[in-house]
Amino acid sequence: MTRHVLTHTEQEHRADSIVLLLGACFAIGAVPALFVWARLAAPPHAFWPLVPYGLGLLASFAFSAAYNLTLHAPTRRVLRRFDHAAIYLLIAGTYTPMALLGVGGLAGVALTTASWVIALIGVALKLTSVQRWARLGFMLYLAQGWLGGLAAWPFLTRLDGTAVALLVAGGVIYSIGTVFLHTRRIPYASAIWHVHVLTAAACHYASVLLVAR
Repeated sequence: MTRHVLTHTEQEHRADSIVLLLGACFAIGAVPALFVWARLAAPPHAFWPLVPYGLGLLASFAFSAAYNLTLHAPTRRVLRRFDHAAIYLLIAGTYTPMALLGVGGLAGVALTTASWVIALIGVALKLTSVQRWARLGFMLYLAQGWLGGLAAWPFLTRLDGTAVALLVAGGVIYSIGTVFLHTRRIPYASAIWHVHVLTAAACHYASVLLVAR
């Protein structure tokens, strides 16, 4: 049997599909718009730090939609690897403009480098074996997240106040969403989780725009 067995109802799967497609459409529209804006209106040095963020955002939402919407079990297993790997790229990509454009200096370079080292290790682990390195992969997600905590003071003192508020709001929304991710007994839990992910991504997108302007 090659068809994936759903752990929720068909109605819940359709609702989740709608949210995921909205997320993919958001990324497909927002990333080119970000690049065009950066070329036309942002300072010249702001463009390249935005590239890894935009590509990470696009990859994360595209693979998330592809993985969750695919019901062919063998294909789904492959897409799951890329879905999980793309999360590292999005996190590191988000740090890049925040650190290089917002924080700047050696601190910004160090933060960006650390985030990408963790991301590349995480991607390699996820693409080789999802289950074997699951615990280490989760620890790497946490390590990337804690980098922001270590850089809290530079963020607070050097970034625009609204940008910081949006960055924090995105993190809080994402954290609240994990309740639904890990409590699938709640009706439409997966769709609610992905609504939180999309909302958090929109907050971070707005924050990146403020930092890059």
